[in-house]
Formats: sequence, structure tokens, C-alpha cells
Amino acid sequence: MSPRSKRPMSWFQVAVIVLVVAILAGATLLSRFFFERRRPEMPVGLPSPVPRIWRSEPNQFRLSTLAGNVEAFQNGQWYVARAGHLLSSKDVVRTHGGSRALLRRGSVEIELRDNMDLRLDKLDKTTAKMGLLRGDRVTANVGRDDETLEIDALDTRTTNVGAARFAVSVAPSGKVSVTAAEGAARFEAQGKQVVVRKGNESTAFPGAAPSDPEPIPEEILLSVIWPEDDKAEGVSKIRGRASPSSRVRVNGEETPVARDGSFLARVRVSEPQTRVHVEAEDSAGRQKTVDKVLRLPPRAPSLQPSGDGLWKE
Repeated sequence: MSPRSKRPMSWFQVAVIVLVVAILAGATLLSRFFFERRRPEMPVGLPSPVPRIWRSEPNQFRLSTLAGNVEAFQNGQWYVARAGHLLSSKDVVRTHGGSRALLRRGSVEIELRDNMDLRLDKLDKTTAKMGLLRGDRVTANVGRDDETLEIDALDTRTTNVGAARFAVSVAPSGKVSVTAAEGAARFEAQGKQVVVRKGNESTAFPGAAPSDPEPIPEEILLSVIWPEDDKAEGVSKIRGRASPSSRVRVNGEETPVARDGSFLARVRVSEPQTRVHVEAEDSAGRQKTVDKVLRLPPRAPSLQPSGDGLWKE
């Protein structure tokens, strides 16, 4: 019996194959466009005629120093930022984990830590208004008396009083603290204003006015009360005290600090030995840590009845 001869493909089969190939090619292109596309780099500002001297722009800040992954939102789009980029009103600077950014204009310098969003709200010749949208601590330096820098964070406002170096810290709980390293800063919240002078700090809890400025302690305060037999269901309560303006993390988790400086954290102890790491960072950026290994008591052996054979003997 002779083998069957192969029939040539009809025009309909050819059309179906071409259509399938076109669909697969289109899907591949769309996938690359949405998932593999890199964010464009932001266009660099015009270089200064004198390369060694940075010349300030009246309505712009310049990203002068970058470390790690820094982005900028400009003209409705996020860009990968590079040193030398110019930022205008309504632009946003974003730092990611482990990154830093320094903004400059005239005598004003603004340093951003990691995981922060800072928006340039209003810029004119001698005044700059910023909004801290996300993050914890921004440091500002104003070198001249005739320049004004305002930083808004949540419901608070901080403004330099003449030449000053100050920091604004925001905790996830909504607590805002201001410290002054040089000069003075005006701190406002809930209709109250205080002037934080060199070596002092003030804190405003959510919905409350700022506290009266007090000297920054020479040593950062952190004391921990470790549990002894407080391990109900494998959970230990870690109590302690820090400065009310400090931020406390227990095993990396943010722990709220009350107005009197006390804090309470619950740590699950599921292993025979569990290390607990307590870290406090004050509003000046200083850190102190305390570590301890918590041990679960050995489990009592379970006693099971062996039956009634013994009694029968």
C-alpha cells in the first residue's frame, strides 16, 4: 500500500499561522515595553561657564552629590537622576534604600537620607519651600541671613532664623522633631511657634503643638527592661525608655515612643535562643544599640500513663 501524498497547505492555514506568529511577536514587544524598559535618565542642565565654580539658579536646585539609587519626578515622569541635574518647582526627589542625595542652591544645602521623597513646592530668588512627603530625617544648611528655607512635614512647618543648620525628623507614628546644630529654626504646629536654638530640640506629636525646646542630651538615652518569665505563648514584652524625640526599632521594627519616652515591643520567641536587637536614634542622628539573647525554658517531659498492667501485678 503506497504512502499518502502530503497535501499542500491551503491559504486559510497559511493565514492562521501568520496571524499566530504576529500575535506572539506583538506580545513579546509589549512585555519588553512594560516590564523591561528602563527609566530614562534626566537631561543634564547646562554647564556653568566656569567649570570649578557652581553658579546658582534663582528658581532651581542642583543635585550635586548622589550615592546609590536616586530618582527625580519631573515633567510628569520619573527619571534616573545624575549629579548636575537641575530641579524646579513641583519636582520630587526620591532616594531608595542605602542612597543619599544633596541639593544645593546659593548657600542652601539639603541632605536627604535613604527612602525619602522631597517635593520642591515653591522657589523664588531668596525663598525655598519644601514638602517632606516620605522618609525620616532631612538636614538643611542655610549659610546666609537673607535666604529662607521652609520644610513642611505632615502638619508642621520649620523655617530657618537667619543662617542656620537644622534637621527635621519624621517617625512613622507621625511624630516630628526638630534639632538645631547651628543658629536657630522656627518650629510651628497647631498654632504654636517655638524657636529651636543651637544645641536644642523640640518634638510635636500627632495633633499636638511642639514641646518647649530643651537641650539635646550629651549622651543618647536608651534603657531596656528585659523580661524574665514573661514569655506567654512564646511572646516576650520588651520595655524601655528613650528620649521622647528618639526613634526606637526592635529587631528592625519601628516601636512607638510615648511622650514620656517609654516604649513597649512584643517579640515572638519561637527558638530556644532568640536574639533581640534594640536600636535608638535621636533627633540629632546619633544611635545607640542594646542586644540580648532570650532563651525559652526547656519543655517539661510529657508523662503518659503506661496502662494498668503494673496494678494488675
